[in-house]
Amino acid sequence: MIDLSWLNPFLAFSIGIFLAFNMRKVFARVQSRRGPLIWMPKAWHDINRTKVLQPLYDILKLLSKKTILPTTATPFFTIGPIIALVFALALTLFVPVAGLAFDYSFSLVVIFYLLIGVTMCIIIGGTASASLFAAIGGVREIELMLANEIPFILGTFALAITYDTLSVQAMMGPNLLSNPFAAAAFFIAMLVKLHVRPFDIAEADSEIVGGLTTEYSGKLLGILEITKVLMLFSLSALFVDLFLWAPKDWALPGLASWALFLAGAFVVSVLIGIVNALFARFRIDQATKWLFTVSTALGIIAIGWAVAWRFVL
Repeated sequence: MIDLSWLNPFLAFSIGIFLAFNMRKVFARVQSRRGPLIWMPKAWHDINRTKVLQPLYDILKLLSKKTILPTTATPFFTIGPIIALVFALALTLFVPVAGLAFDYSFSLVVIFYLLIGVTMCIIIGGTASASLFAAIGGVREIELMLANEIPFILGTFALAITYDTLSVQAMMGPNLLSNPFAAAAFFIAMLVKLHVRPFDIAEADSEIVGGLTTEYSGKLLGILEITKVLMLFSLSALFVDLFLWAPKDWALPGLASWALFLAGAFVVSVLIGIVNALFARFRIDQATKWLFTVSTALGIIAIGWAVAWRFVL
């Protein structure tokens, strides 16, 4: 019998495309714009009938274009995005999709390492171009990663303390209600990992063009865009699994679990789009200070709350 968890990468990319479209739509509506149209006017049907798949069209366009390699680039410039994509694909295997995933007693730790692996590969690949913009973006990315990993780990390990396990599937439940501090710390960390405002400092287009991705083009840039889609899905799905899932005593049938998962992922993408539209970009010193103080404080409170919930209450 084939383990259906092997389908997760395909589901992650397919659903991630719709989440990316939803973020664009929400971003536009918050700014009182129409945004990409769900259904095009009849006069335009000979061109396209819908823009729902626009993120996919953008990726296909990039994959069809020629890749230009900077003369100063090392081989890591090419290797970095490819390995980052491999890490992102592996990540989707361990994040439950409607309860479907590889379940290990230490799956949470595996997810931590894979998320760090994606970021590190992009940093190594981008800085290998010897571009000044990529170098600045790389420094900013490292600073953000160091400041962000602490609250991210604290927020998720609070649930590990509550459930006495490192298995993501064993921790699934409505933990937003039982530990809202962990949910807040995780959500903020998710914004940082997805480079969503106010934490998009590492690729600030008005300052450093594109940061680490400045010198990428064609197929390599397409690979990076695929990685972004997979990261959007994986982190949104992980938030749904850890904080928005049904109680364990609810025996959800297949269709109900899929409906709950898709609805939760839709809500998370809406929240990300709203935050992205409402907030201005932090300076790097503001972002790191905020993460080391507010976000880390939320993580510490989440740990204390989990200890009290398990051993006192």
